[in-house]
This record gives sequence, structure tokens and C-alpha cells, in this order.
Amino acid sequence: MTFTVERAERPGRVLVVSAPFAHPGNWMSLPSAVVRPSTVAASVRTAIREGWAPGDNGRPFPLSLAPEDISAFRPDPS
Repeated sequence: MTFTVERAERPGRVLVVSAPFAHPGNWMSLPSAVVRPSTVAASVRTAIREGWAPGDNGRPFPLSLAPEDISAFRPDPS
């Protein structure tokens, strides 16, 4: 699953987060998880540590996550 993050008040460089799970509504029954606010917050903190400057302009900043990167992953109960 991929999700994006951008500042609301002054849009700038977009963060593109690739997570190691599928969307809960995927039709292939792949392992899925819910993207919770805590997952987004942890992703933002990781990206800033790795050099993302949300107020800058420029190309999207890619961030690939592994399950162990964020403890906020919560498996989909289905």
C-alpha cells in the first residue's frame, strides 16, 4: 500500500510512503493492515530523520517501510 503526506497549511514536498502490506479492500486476499494516524505520524518522523523537508519544494520524497519500522501497524481482522 502507498500513501502520501503533504503539509496542509503550506504545501511543499510530498512524502510518498510505501508500506509492506496491501489495502484492506484488496481482492487478492493479500495480507493487509489499516493505516492509522499513529502510522502516518511515525512515517513522518522517520522521513524527517532521513532528510525529508516538508516545507521545501521539489520531487516527491520516497520512504519504503518494513513491518519492523513502525510498531503502529495493525493487521486487518478479516
